Amino acid sequence: MLDEFIRYSALQRDQLPLASLLVYLKRKGGFVQLNQIWRELGPTGGGPFWNQTTLINKLDKLERMEVVSMERRILPSPRAESKKKTNTFYRLSPATPLYPYIFGMLKIYKEEPDKYSSQLVDKPLDHLCDLAGKSSASDQLIGRELEVARELIAEVFSVGGDEVKRMIKERMIRKGTIKDRDRRKNLLENIQEGPKKEPTTDASKIRKPSRKRVKIESAPEEEAG
Repeated sequence: MLDEFIRYSALQRDQLPLASLLVYLKRKGGFVQLNQIWRELGPTGGGPFWNQTTLINKLDKLERMEVVSMERRILPSPRAESKKKTNTFYRLSPATPLYPYIFGMLKIYKEEPDKYSSQLVDKPLDHLCDLAGKSSASDQLIGRELEVARELIAEVFSVGGDEVKRMIKERMIRKGTIKDRDRRKNLLENIQEGPKKEPTTDASKIRKPSRKRVKIESAPEEEAG
């Protein structure tokens, strides 16, 4: 499949449309309706496709190469619920060897403090084929994808591996991804250890000697007088 995709990429005089389509499907994650793809990647959405037939032809070719999966669903018509209409959906196949490297076609740049944007690198399909060609067949897709992301961040910000992990963790905390998990962990630790007892400093809680004890202790002094 990879060899066929490399040959197909070499035929693209303009690599932008196909590369944009792959990045778009990767970002969406699941199945996306064809009408939505055309609306967001076509001229209305400012995308690279100016002809719907070109978009469909590329999706069909990617499906034959098993880079994307296609599914047809019968849904109610938005104009008349009694009518049914067949809709076509596409998604990037997680099984394709290209899957972990799609975002490797992007370069990240800083627009303003704490805000970053991305754009495709020069000849993105060539870059994608190069990344995928260096991978091992035994690579786990998810693990390799994380590795590619870390390499990209390290290259963009010129930092080491530990700094990349710190940056990822800080971003996850800001987005609230790991906040609840840490709070549950702290609560669990407190339950296991038991509540911590604060030292008592209230003078009213200090035990006073009983009157009987005071009387016994003062008896010898009375006899001596």
